[in-house]
Amino acid sequence: MFRSERYPQPWKLTGPTPPRRIETQRLVLRCWDPADAHLFASALRVSREHIGAWIPPVWDEPTELDGIARRLEQFRAEFNAGIGFVYAMLDATETAVLGEAGLMPRIGPGALEIGYWVHVEHVGRGLATEATHALTVAGLALPEVDRIEIHCDPANVPSAAVPRRLGYHLTHPPDRDQSNAGSHSEGDTLIFTLGSIGESGLSASWPIGRPASPVHSGIWCCPAHVT
Repeated sequence: MFRSERYPQPWKLTGPTPPRRIETQRLVLRCWDPADAHLFASALRVSREHIGAWIPPVWDEPTELDGIARRLEQFRAEFNAGIGFVYAMLDATETAVLGEAGLMPRIGPGALEIGYWVHVEHVGRGLATEATHALTVAGLALPEVDRIEIHCDPANVPSAAVPRRLGYHLTHPPDRDQSNAGSHSEGDTLIFTLGSIGESGLSASWPIGRPASPVHSGIWCCPAHVT
């Protein structure tokens, strides 16, 4: 995900890490590869203004293919090192970038933060929810992870709707009306937290007829936010 100075250094997962590839009903989520630079560039070019309204670091992202390829190589290296798990959000044919999602170990040991953005031409289709569902299941399956958080600006109502839809609990600020985005003050950061799949009532899979992978039962796996 796009970098921000507000985040500390990540903690390193020393045991199992999230799968490099996850398939859902409509999406392929997989670790970025430098060869994806042209697909990333195309999505970013048309979505930069849309993303930048909520994720200001996007304005500092490289726009030339060489720079983008280096950034994607960095994402891959972090994935391999167990300190960051950023996924391309692709269509089923893997020929179009529909967005990006990630599991980031940047909020302290035992916790992962999920972040996401969606291509401006594909907002409103539930893709962020679909990707976040899959990453929630994958993240909470890891033995070193005891909770997942999603942080967002209260003014970004579509983004805040994703964790609510998936059964996350608003844990900061704790004294606000969870159902009313207008009850939050400017400058608040909403923090939604989930400690287990059972806590949310989520299914461990999307209801489609693909066989579950032995890597992750129920999800079809192979070896700050915008919706």
